[in-house]
Formats: sequence, C-alpha cells, structure tokens
Amino acid sequence: MSSNFVSRIAAADDSALAQEWDALAREAGTANPFYGRAAVLACLALPEAGVPRLLLVREAGSGQLAGLMPVATRRKRGLALCVENWDQRVRALGEPLVRAGAEQGFWRAALPLLARQPGWYLRLSGLDADSASTRALLDVLREAGRRYYLTRDYGRAVLNRGLSSEAHAAAHVRSKVLKEHRRLRSRLNEHGALRFERLAADDAVDPWIDALFALEATGWKGREGVAASADPATEQCFRTILRAAHCEGTLDFHRMIVGDTVVAMLANLERGDEAFQLKIAYDEDWARYSPGVLIEMAYLAHALDVRNLRRVDSCARADHPMIDRIWPDRRRIVSLAIPHASLASGLVCAGVARAQAAPADSLNPSTAG
Repeated sequence: MSSNFVSRIAAADDSALAQEWDALAREAGTANPFYGRAAVLACLALPEAGVPRLLLVREAGSGQLAGLMPVATRRKRGLALCVENWDQRVRALGEPLVRAGAEQGFWRAALPLLARQPGWYLRLSGLDADSASTRALLDVLREAGRRYYLTRDYGRAVLNRGLSSEAHAAAHVRSKVLKEHRRLRSRLNEHGALRFERLAADDAVDPWIDALFALEATGWKGREGVAASADPATEQCFRTILRAAHCEGTLDFHRMIVGDTVVAMLANLERGDEAFQLKIAYDEDWARYSPGVLIEMAYLAHALDVRNLRRVDSCARADHPMIDRIWPDRRRIVSLAIPHASLASGLVCAGVARAQAAPADSLNPSTAG
C-alpha cells in the first residue's frame, strides 16, 4: 500500500458514493463511461454480471477519491478463478477511473488489496495499452519485480482529431467510394427527402430508443437473438444508460430519415472531448443503400467539424468490415494476467496465459519480471 493512498472495497450500490463517483467519472484522466455510476448500476441485472464491488483508492491526507474500479470474482465450476476488473456484455473498455497524476499511487494501493480478494490471480481486461493508467500499472509491476502476461492484444478503430471531415474523407476514403456514397444519397432522395437529425436536449428520448431497438431487431442481431430487445435485462440496461446520458447531457443520438422512415440510428456517449459509440443500427430493407456507412459519414462531419472531438472510440471489434475502412487510426486494447506472490498463483496464471497468450511484443518483454 502506498503511504500517500489508501484503498478499500465498497458495495457498488453504496449511495453515499454517488456524488464522488459522478465527479470522478467526469474528471478521470482516461475517460470510461462504461464504469460511470449510471452504467455500472444499469448493468447489475445482466445475467452474467454477478455482484461487482468497488475498489476505492483515496488520498491519505485529504480523503479525496483518487480512483475507482468495479471488480468481481470470476468463477469456474463454483471455484474462484481470478479477481478482475468487472466485465459484462455492455462494457467496451475496462480502464479504471483515476484522476490524472494519481495513476501510480492508485495501483500501488490497489494491487495489495486485489491480492487479498478471492481468486488465484488478477485479470485486467479491456485496457488501453497507451493510457497513463496502464503505463503506471506496468511501471509499478516492473519496480516490484512482478510478472505479468499479455493475454489479448488488438487494435480497434478510432477517429482522431486533426483534419476536417472533408480532408479526412479525401485522405482516407477512396475517391471511387466517395463517389458511390454520393450516388447512394441521391438514390435515397428518390424515395423521399434524405435528412440527418440529432436528438435535442429537450426532446423525449424514449421514442428514439424504441426506434433504435426496432431497427436493431431487423438485422442479424435480431435473427440470432442477440439484439438488445431480445433479452429484457439487456434492453433495460441499455434503456437506463441512454436515459441517464440524455438526462446529464452526454448522449449524442443521431438518425437518418428517408421521407418519414427512419432507416439508421447511431447513439454515442460523450465524456468531455471524447465520444464512445454505444449502438448503431439500420433497417435491413434499405441495406442496398449502405445506411450504416452513410450515417457514419454524416457523423464524421459532426464529430470533426461541429464538436471538434479529440477522439471517438468505435468500441467495435477488431477488423470490423465497415468502420475500419473509414477510420484508419487504432486504439490498442490489451488484457493482462497478473499472478499474486504465491507459487501456486504463478502456476495457475501461467497456465491460463499459455492458453490465451497474445503474441509477445514491447508491452510484455519476456512476460516481464
């Protein structure tokens, strides 16, 4: 434990933490809306969610909340396999909420407490490899001579500030493709006026959510039974997150309309000068017009020219066939397995790491230690 920071475990639904948690979510050095209070509480009812707890780290003198991370014990056949940063189907990023400058103190206080939780080792997934928090974590582990294993490593599409939307499209989208986009928009206008709309702060959000879920159900997610509306707990989770974001002014919701028909929608969560794409859906009856691509191209202009966002995280899987083509930059996402001090923990962790190992690279020289 750091002499300057103290850590403890609290219940995720501890209402006394609400104001501090919300403030930390707004001010964290690395933004992560998926560990904000509204998102965590909304996801508690997900069937795989279990019962997360909150790892809290405070400055020893002032008592100010310096960092927070939801944690849970992952079990296999009833046995505690590992303690982890809380993971479930909605979470797209596993970064802890940590005040800028407190990252090393956070991990020095957090790691000993995490070692005392049920589980053979520590699993940290969905981390930004280049965040101040992850760099601090690796520094703390190396200083202590502790091993760690890289178990997943991939890049996902992000949109970075720097160019206007017109310059971005010219630089990163082939002219033939841009010409095809113009043709598709012209074709859509033949069916009715094509327009793009954004949910206003004083608009009712529920009709937009209803339309989003209806669109999603028309696609492959609906056919495979994994659309949000296919599972009551998942639907309620997304509804709660979207409503809460609209209430606090951090929801950026777009739709593409042809005549009177909504054919595509895109919902983003904003944190300061960053945004995270939570849901995109389109009506498959209009698939030949590439509505998903067209709404993303329209959003490109909003993000770069209107909002001037520093970064938009697609939250998409690696090698996504659509977004990767128009957003060339990547955010490196990694997962780590970290054994505790005991020999048994090291053996279990090494076995798990061998089964899941990502290619070795600069993040993980000789698996460290």
